[in-house]
Amino acid sequence: MNTQTQKSTLRKLIEFIPNTLVKLANFTRHFILLIILFILVKVIFFNDKVELKRNTALVIAPNGMVVNQFSGTPTEKFIKQLQGSDVPETQLRDLIKAIEKAATDERISVLVLSPDFMWGIGLADLKELEKAITQFRKTSKKPIIALAENMSQNQYYFANLADEIIVDPQAFMFFQGYGSYRNYFKDGLDKLGVDVHLFRVGEYKSAAEPYIRNDMSIEAKEASLYYMKDLWKTYAQGIVNKRNISMEDFNKIIEDQATLLKDSSGDMASMYKKAGLVDQIKNQHFKEKYIADLSATGEDNNGFRNIGLVDYLSVIEQEKSLPKPNKIAIIVAEGTILNGEQDAGSIGGVSTSNLLRQARLDKSVKAVVLRVNSGGGAVFASEQIRREVDAIKIAGKPVVVSMGNVAASGGYWISMTADKIYASDATITGSIGIFGMFMTYPKTLAKIGVHTDGVGTSDWAGAFRADRELNENLAELIQSSIDHGYQQFISSVAMARNMDIELVDSIARGRVWTAKQAKEFGLIDEIGTLSDAIADAANKASIGNNFDLIWIEPELTAAQQFFMSTLAQVSDNFDIDILPKQNKLIEKILSPLEKSLELVTHAKQGELTQYAHCLCDINQ
Repeated sequence: MNTQTQKSTLRKLIEFIPNTLVKLANFTRHFILLIILFILVKVIFFNDKVELKRNTALVIAPNGMVVNQFSGTPTEKFIKQLQGSDVPETQLRDLIKAIEKAATDERISVLVLSPDFMWGIGLADLKELEKAITQFRKTSKKPIIALAENMSQNQYYFANLADEIIVDPQAFMFFQGYGSYRNYFKDGLDKLGVDVHLFRVGEYKSAAEPYIRNDMSIEAKEASLYYMKDLWKTYAQGIVNKRNISMEDFNKIIEDQATLLKDSSGDMASMYKKAGLVDQIKNQHFKEKYIADLSATGEDNNGFRNIGLVDYLSVIEQEKSLPKPNKIAIIVAEGTILNGEQDAGSIGGVSTSNLLRQARLDKSVKAVVLRVNSGGGAVFASEQIRREVDAIKIAGKPVVVSMGNVAASGGYWISMTADKIYASDATITGSIGIFGMFMTYPKTLAKIGVHTDGVGTSDWAGAFRADRELNENLAELIQSSIDHGYQQFISSVAMARNMDIELVDSIARGRVWTAKQAKEFGLIDEIGTLSDAIADAANKASIGNNFDLIWIEPELTAAQQFFMSTLAQVSDNFDIDILPKQNKLIEKILSPLEKSLELVTHAKQGELTQYAHCLCDINQ
C-alpha cells in the first residue's frame, strides 16, 4: 500500500470514528429515555391509591429537623419530594397546610400529635404551629391528642399544644431551660503558636470570642442571659397557658426534677402526671384504642384508622381548587449567608437575589414575603439581597419580612428595608455589628524548624500569608474597613427604621435581642407569625383573600422535570407510590442519567469519555 493510499485510508478512519460516535450518542439518547422509564417502573412498588375515609385520625408526626425549606441541591430536594430522606427533614409549611386543611375536612375526626421523632425545631417555629393548632381548635371543635414516649423540651412544647398528652408508662422527659456554653481555645492556640487576629466593632459581637479568650466575656454573659431569660419566659408562658399551674409552680418543677423523681420512686411518667404536665399514662395498645374511640378501628381491627402527613398532603394536592390570578410569593432565606450561588440550606448572595428578582418580574406576583431564618454571614452577599428587596419595592410591590427562629446580623441586614417586619416573640434578632478574623502560624512552623523569608515589590506583598507575622499596616487597613462597614450598617438601620443613628448604635454593638425586646427599640414592627405577614402583604397589595401562595425556589433542571412528569404519568396509570427505601436507588440513577441526557444532546468528541463514565456510574 503506497503512502497516498495510507493517508486516504487514515483520513477516512479519522472522519468515520467521530461521526459514528455522534450517531451512536444520538441513538443512545432515545434509548436511554426508554431505560429511564423501565428503571422507574422496576424500582417502584405497586400500592393502593390513598383512600381517605370518614372518621380518620390525622397523625402529625414531624420526622427529623423541622425546616422552612428542604436543604440541598435541586436534585436532593427532588428526591425528598418523591418521599423520604436519609437526613430527615419536615417542612414547617407542610405541617401547617395539613393542619389548616384538616380543620374543615369532614373526613378527619381527630388530630393526633406525635413528637417522638422530631429531632429539632426552634421555638419560633413552634409558635407558628401553636397558632395553626389553636385555629384548628376554634374552627373544628375536633379533639387534639398527643401520644408520646420520650420528649425533650421542645418536643414537649409541641405535645402540649394538644388537649391531652398521653405518655407511655416508660416515658422519659427532661427540661433544662436555655443556656450558652462553648469551648474556648486561646491557651490551646497559644501552645500551638497560632496567632488569632480578630477585627470587630461592638463589644457584644462575641461569635469569635472562643479563639481569643479562655472564658466568656462579661458583655457576652450579660447579653446572653438577658435574652435567654426573656426566651425562657416565652417558653414557660406557652406551657402554663395550657396547664392548670402557675409560672412559679412550673419553674419549681423544673428546678426540683431530681427530688420529685426520687419521691415518685423513679417513675418519671407518674411524676410528671402528679405535677400536672401530662394527662394520662397508657401503653401502646390502650393509646391506640383511645384514639380509635375518637375515630374508627384500623384495618383488620388493629389500631386506629389514620392517615399520615405525606399521604394527606397528596390528597390535598389531588383536591386543590383552580388557581387564582393573583399571587403572593414567599421566598425562604434560611442558613448562613454566603457569596455567590448556594443550595437550599444556605443563603447565596446571587441565588437568593435571583429568586427575589424572579418575584419582581412575575406580573402575577402582587406582593412578596421574605421568610428569614439566619444568623448572618457575608456582608456583600447580604447587601446584594437587600438591594433586590429595595428593587421589588421600587417596582411597586410590597415586601414583608417574617422572621423565624433567628434573624440576626446579616439576617437583620437583609430584612431592615422591608415595608414591614414581623417576628415571633421567640425570634432572636439584632446582633448589628461586624467582625473579621483570620489566623497566622509562623511560631508553629518555627517550632519544627520551618521559617519564611523572601522579597516583594512592596511592603504589602505576601501580607496575607498565614506563615508570616501580621503586617501592622494590614491590620490597620482591615480594622478601618470593619469600622466603615459598621457605620454603614447602623446608618442603613437608622434610615430604614426612621431612628436616630445614636440610638441605633446604643442598641447595636453586636448585641442580640429577643423580638419582644427589639420591638421596644423599633427594630421590628409587629410580633406575629408567617400567616400574619402574608395577611399584611395581601392588605398592602389590596388583593384581599383573592390570591394563591407560591413558594419561589430553585427550579428543577430539564432532566429532573422529565423524571417528575414521567413519575406523575406512571403514578396516574399504575396507581403506584414510591417508598422511602427506593430513594437511594432513584438518586443513584438520577445523577448520572441527568448528566447523560445533557451530554448526548450536545455530543462532542471531547465529551465522549465523560459520557461513557456517566453510563458506567449507573451500574456501580
